[in-house]
Amino acid sequence: MTWYNEQVLMIRDLHFPKPEVVDRLIKAKDLMDRHYCDDLAIHSIARRSLVSKFHFIRLFTKCYGRTPYQYLTEKRIRHAKELLSAKVSVTDTCFQLGFESPTSFSAFFKKHTGLTPSSYALKKQF
Repeated sequence: MTWYNEQVLMIRDLHFPKPEVVDRLIKAKDLMDRHYCDDLAIHSIARRSLVSKFHFIRLFTKCYGRTPYQYLTEKRIRHAKELLSAKVSVTDTCFQLGFESPTSFSAFFKKHTGLTPSSYALKKQF
């Protein structure tokens, strides 16, 4: 093995999680992809990944470039935009995404997009 190969392996070991940890993170992300409309708790996902909540957040961020919460938020907003663009009502969109009330969904959507869901839907119609 050359010196450069050794250096690459050393850098990999220092900065990237072990392959079995990466496999568990991939499974956790897959779970998040399939159940993003459910009430997911980061600590329960971390427990399934066999790491602490805080370690899970650090590892997920290192591998995917965003925290699990940011990832779920982006996924929910993207899906909400698709539904609203397809002329699904704000109330139906709210409940399909797992929110408890249209008010909480509207506040969440406006915080992350700058528009209310109904404003976004009107904007997409024209």
